Parts: sequence; C-alpha cells; structure tokens
Amino acid sequence: MKKALKLALIYLIVLIVGTIAGTILYSFYLNLLGFIAGRDIIFFKDEELFKSLFYVLFCMQVFILPLISYYRIRRPGGTLQLIVYIILCLLTWAVLMPASIKLRDFCNKKISFENKTEYLSPDYFRKVDNDVYYFTRDFNVNVSERAAEAPAVIIDTSENGGVEYKPVADYPSLALNRKAAPFREIQLKNIFGEDESPVPIDFKLLYSMISGAYFGGLAHLLTLISFILLLCSVYGITNFFEWRLLNAVMLFITTALILCLNSLYFAPQFDAIKARIMSNGFFRAFGGIVSEPVLFILNCLIAVIFITSGIIKYVVRNHVKKG
Repeated sequence: MKKALKLALIYLIVLIVGTIAGTILYSFYLNLLGFIAGRDIIFFKDEELFKSLFYVLFCMQVFILPLISYYRIRRPGGTLQLIVYIILCLLTWAVLMPASIKLRDFCNKKISFENKTEYLSPDYFRKVDNDVYYFTRDFNVNVSERAAEAPAVIIDTSENGGVEYKPVADYPSLALNRKAAPFREIQLKNIFGEDESPVPIDFKLLYSMISGAYFGGLAHLLTLISFILLLCSVYGITNFFEWRLLNAVMLFITTALILCLNSLYFAPQFDAIKARIMSNGFFRAFGGIVSEPVLFILNCLIAVIFITSGIIKYVVRNHVKKG
C-alpha cells in the first residue's frame, strides 16, 4: 500500500514541478529565439508564458507515465501498485490531456496578445555567407502595402566583392531572416548551430495528432488509444532484467523509440511505403475503422509484447520465490 501511494505522490510532484520548471525554461528558449541585438530583453512575457505552459504541460503528460515507471524499477510493489498505475494512466489520458487541450483552445479564443513586430536593429554588423549587412537606421514601419524597409550597407567579403548601399525590405526570404531561422538573429544561429534534434521526435506533430484525435471521431481516437496503450505498457518492462540500471536504460530507449515510431510514421518520406501497404485489401478495409491501420497494428502488437513479457516475468519470479 505504501509503495502504491508513493507512486501516486511522485506522479503529482513530478507533474507539478516539471510543468513549472519546464514552462520557465521553455519561455527563456522562446525569448532567445526572438532576441534581437540592441533591443530590450523582456523575460516572462505573457504570450511566451502562455505558449510555454500548454506545450510543456502536453510534454509532461506524455512523459509522466514512463517517468514514474522508474520508481517501479527500484520499488516494485505488486498488484496494488499496478492498479494505481492503471488509474494514473486513465487520469492522464482520459481526463488531464483532453481537459488541457480544451483549456488551451478556450484561452486562445478568450485571450488576445499584442503581436508587435520587432525589426532588426541598426548599428550592428550581421554576416550571412559572404555578405555583411549594416543597417544605418531603424526600419520604416510606415511603408504602405510593402514590407518595412531600412537603408543598409551590404559588404561582399568575397575576393572580388564590392559594397552596396540600398534599402532592404524585411521579407521572410531575406537572407538574414532565412538563414537565421528559427532564431531572429543570425549571430545566435552561428553560435548554437543548426536546430536539429539528435532524436527524430517531432513533438509539435505529436501535439497536433493527439489534439485532433480527441475530437476527430472514433477512427482517429482508436489510433490514439493504440499509442496510449503502447506508451503505458512500458511499465511491463521495468523489471525485465535483474540489473536495475539495465532496466532504466531499456525504459529510456524504449520510450524514445515509441515516440520516434509515432513521429516518423507521419513523415513525408514514408508516404510511398504507407500507400503501398494500404493498397492491400485487408488494410484498405481496416482503414474504414481506424484512421491509421498500420500504426494502430504496430502500436498494439508491441504493447501486447511488453504486457505479456511483464506478466510472464512476474509469474516466473513468484514461482521461483515459492520454490
């Protein structure tokens, strides 16, 4: 009983502390993305905190069950602990996740933020490839029906380069903007490098998929349930090995692979493979029931393997103890 209640307490603490800390850190990240040299830095802006809160809350609800599963690695608690874990799974995905999505949509409709465009500041040198840009004054925001413009000195630093002085429009296609993405300042892009995740997990895609599945009909909901079942089933492999460290590593890798599978499945490069599979009569017919039949079957199959392995391991260990 004590271990089961501790699991619920850890769930609550990790969810609250993780959401608060993550919101603060992610708002700093958003502030960094929009930072412009020479402009005032304003931390904890309402819009950034709003975006951070709901995005981090979503991520925490995705990770919370694998995270508390680490507790079971060190403190296995038997059937009662499993019952509490199942209740927490239902609470997370049947109550908290849809409620947070509804609250986000409600706040988006009721709360409006002032979208003030921040233009690149003058009197700073910005190098893009072989060109160095130097704006001599602030952008003119009163240019009608055109992007804001500012006069700039453009220095070509290549061997046969020259110097130009001309007005530059703040279009998204401007090299300073295009090459700086997702940052606003090219200097930050040069410091932090490419915005590439070492693990191919697209949380924004997962956020969109999960949000749409709750209110997109039964076919989408069934696909989501397969993902939830797979993510929750990692509890079954938390005591797979005798060595706890190996169990912890396996849990981490398995969770990452689950998220990768459900992200990469929607990547454009796999559309041809999915179309070929869906040409099969069985999958075509199954597609009338489930929105993504291939992903549904993969998720359910792996989940059954995890659950079955956990049950077998539990039965074997009890038999050994009795013997």
